[in-house]
Amino acid sequence: MLRAISEAGYSDTRARRAVVRALCRSASRATPADLLKRGRFFYANLGQVTVYRTLEILRGLGLVRRLHQDDGCSSYAESGSGHGHHILCRKCRKAVEFVGCSIEDLLSSAAHQTGFEVSGHWLEVFGVCPECRGIHGAPGARDRRQTRRERRSKG
Repeated sequence: MLRAISEAGYSDTRARRAVVRALCRSASRATPADLLKRGRFFYANLGQVTVYRTLEILRGLGLVRRLHQDDGCSSYAESGSGHGHHILCRKCRKAVEFVGCSIEDLLSSAAHQTGFEVSGHWLEVFGVCPECRGIHGAPGARDRRQTRRERRSKG
């Protein structure tokens, strides 16, 4: 991230490095307030404006994605490569990026109905992660087991 900021022509400052370090050490996603608090461990004079400006630079470079929370505030998570989306845990606030969104038909329908020329979309999925549901192992394992159990009890 720091290299990308520098290659894009932005100054490599201690404050920006502190924001990037704080973001990279976040488990999943972080709010600007989280990054300010964590970033001050790396640079005590870090200010709120620098956090927001650095996040906007990183967002513009495609290195982070802004995620919306239930309370209307934003948090930020590192972006993977290419087009992706996040699924957000409503309990622990974990964000996991996933690839794929077959919504072309929906976008085409929206354009047809409204006359808009669609230039992009933003998709976030909410739920409860396996850890918060007390399930360990492969993603979706609980759902498959539960479905089998339900079938047995109905049969």
